[in-house]
Amino acid sequence: MRIAWTLVLLVAAWAAHAQESPALIDQLLPEFQQVKAETWQLKILEEKPLVVAVSGPQGKRETPADWAHGQLLGIFARRGGKFLQIAMIPNEDYPGAVWIERQSPDSITFATADPDYGVRSDNLKVFFDPTTFFPKQIMRYTPVQVRRISVVGGVPTITGSDKQQDYSAKLRNSVWHVTIEKITPPATRPPVESVMEVSQMPVSTYGQFEKARPEEAKRLRGKGIIEEKIGPFERAGTRLWVGKTFYDGEGSTGVGDLGYFDQSTGSWTFLGLSEMADWSASALLVEQNAVWVGLVKNGEGAGQPGGLLQYDRVTRKATKLELPDVVQKIVRVGKTLYCGTSGGFATVVGDRVERVEFSPQVDGSYVVLAVAN
Repeated sequence: MRIAWTLVLLVAAWAAHAQESPALIDQLLPEFQQVKAETWQLKILEEKPLVVAVSGPQGKRETPADWAHGQLLGIFARRGGKFLQIAMIPNEDYPGAVWIERQSPDSITFATADPDYGVRSDNLKVFFDPTTFFPKQIMRYTPVQVRRISVVGGVPTITGSDKQQDYSAKLRNSVWHVTIEKITPPATRPPVESVMEVSQMPVSTYGQFEKARPEEAKRLRGKGIIEEKIGPFERAGTRLWVGKTFYDGEGSTGVGDLGYFDQSTGSWTFLGLSEMADWSASALLVEQNAVWVGLVKNGEGAGQPGGLLQYDRVTRKATKLELPDVVQKIVRVGKTLYCGTSGGFATVVGDRVERVEFSPQVDGSYVVLAVAN
């Protein structure tokens, strides 16, 4: 009954949007045609507080929007019964997908991604006067990737890079303070063999692969090569916990899983987690009652995010938390779990997830801001 009622609400919301959008499109179309006369098709991304639309034909998916080369992204403010144009931005790069990450009284931030795999690329931020809506600045920037989280005296410092500069955010009196420095090469982690003596990790047989990933096995038709390796690892007592990693494309494949090498027995144990079968591990944190694993699909191009998995060591159950960025580091500070990601970082308290990004300001400084999940 609860599910049925939820579906009714969703259908009603969609119907209301469908009734309003044609009239809204008719009002906005002339604005786009002034810039690109042959524009005839629009998709509304948002209707309030700002009105946002993208021109051009769309694919089958509802969201995000397709933003093809040469097509326009229009941002408008409502003033009475009219629309005041804030910006009309042409896509002068490769075809992509676009969605709204965050709106504030004086800015709007978009994320762009590869349209086929959904892998994020650049962000686009538009600053404007909150009273006149006159545009101040349009900025493209690379999301800061966080791979390092340090804790001193219970205070976390989040450090990441956009491949041009290093950014550090330190939490002081519940406020994040950001500093920017010249980029420094990341420290390389020694291979697992240099940490302790382990026997060769067992890899899945093709029969195990067919059972764990039947759809992928059907697609490969017996031609896949299993190439699983040790991914992120962490030592806890006599056990070395590891997450498997593998390249998933061009005939190479594997089965994702979580397990450990027991130094006292010299044996391997894997948990056979169906929730991990399609995914490689990108990060790992072992706690007394739980193991946390970042999930990623390593195929062509950048890795595709699969969220954050929690394995309960007491109930032996696995649950997933959705995250649109690849988790690259996991650290516990008190009740808060900090996850460094390919798009900033995220905090997890209980089942509540908050995504955070390093966001540029008009004066060139950066601040830490929460973004929509």
